[in-house]
Amino acid sequence: MKNHQKHDKLFINTISPPNEVKHVSGKPVGDAGKDPFCVYNHQRHAAGSIIENKDGSKTICTKDGSWQNIKKD
Repeated sequence: MKNHQKHDKLFINTISPPNEVKHVSGKPVGDAGKDPFCVYNHQRHAAGSIIENKDGSKTICTKDGSWQNIKKD
């Protein structure tokens, strides 16, 4: 496993099964030491990152550091 430091750079990512991570933001959008992030599969993801679930639903990383389901219209 990668040795994560407190000040890891954060990227906005799109995550799809099975754990395929794509950077949406080309440049880092934050720093794990001071900016909000969510953890998924032992990795830090910036607020705004989205998990695309197998059933078509989506979950987003919020600014309070939690994953929340996105409501469908």
